[in-house]
Amino acid sequence: MPGVEAAHADYANRWSEGAVMFTIHVDAADSLTAEGLAAIVDTYLQNLSSGRYRDYHTELDVRRGWNVFAVDSSGRPVTNTTQILDQARNWIALRAMLPGATVALRSTVSHPLAHLTPRETESSNLADIDLPENAHGVGIATAVSTIATHFPYLAALKWTVSAAHAEDRIAFTGRFPTSAELDLWRRLNSDQTIAHTDSMQINGPVTPPVWISEATAGTDSIDVALALANRHLPLAATLPAPVLYTAGSQLSGHIGGYGVSRGPVAITIGGCTRRDLRVYQPTAGERALIHRYENCRQ
Repeated sequence: MPGVEAAHADYANRWSEGAVMFTIHVDAADSLTAEGLAAIVDTYLQNLSSGRYRDYHTELDVRRGWNVFAVDSSGRPVTNTTQILDQARNWIALRAMLPGATVALRSTVSHPLAHLTPRETESSNLADIDLPENAHGVGIATAVSTIATHFPYLAALKWTVSAAHAEDRIAFTGRFPTSAELDLWRRLNSDQTIAHTDSMQINGPVTPPVWISEATAGTDSIDVALALANRHLPLAATLPAPVLYTAGSQLSGHIGGYGVSRGPVAITIGGCTRRDLRVYQPTAGERALIHRYENCRQ
C-alpha cells in the first residue's frame, strides 16, 4: 500500500498456553499521508470485522522510527471505526506539528456492550509525546498548549508529554490543562533557585484533580525539600482547590497506589492528605505547612 516500506506479522495459535494472537507490523515511509494511514487502518479493521480472527488478540502497529500508531484489540467486534480512523489521521498531523518529537498514539477501542480487558486498558487510549533533547520544561507547556488548541477532541486520551532524557513531564486525561495551570508550570519550572524537576498530573486515578510534584536535584535532604515547598506552595495555592503538592527526592512524591503518602513533603491545598503514619511522621516543618494549607477535619 502507498507509504508502506515493509510489513510482517507475528502469529501464535497455542491455545493451551494462552498464546493466541495476530499482530501486523508496518514500517511506514516519511511520505505516508493521513489518508494513506487511514486506508491502512481501515483495511485492517475490515479484515477484523470479517470474523476470521475471532478470539485472537489482534494488533496493528504502524511505525516510523520510534513513532508508533497502534490499534490493539481482543477478538471482539470494534464499534468505533470512525474514531480510530480519525485518530490515525491525527497521528500524522501531530508528528507534522511537533517536528523532532516522538509521537506514540495507541487508539481508543470500544466494543459492543462490553468493557475493555485489562490488557486493552493498558494499551489503548494512550498518547505519549517525547519532545527533542533540546526541549525544556517551558517547551513542554508550549507543546501541551499547541496540542490543546488544535486537537481539543483528543482530551479523553491519557496523555504524557515529556522531553527526551529529562524527568519533567505533564500528564493528563479527561481534559487539557488550563492556561492558569500551564502558567504555574512555567513559573515553577523556570525558578531553579533550588534545583529541581517538575511533574504535573491532571485527573490522576488516586489523587486530587491536580497534582504538582517536585523532585530536588542531587540531594535527598528533607530540609531542601521543605525550602522548595515553602517557596512554591504559595504559587500552587493560586489554583482552585484541592491541589496536591509534593516535594522530595522523587517525582512519585512517596504517594502509593492507593493515594496514601508514605514520606515528606505532601500537602493537599484546600484538602486533606492521607498519610501512612506507621511509615513516617511529618516533621515540624511539614506540620507547619499542613496547618497553613490543609483543612483536615479533626
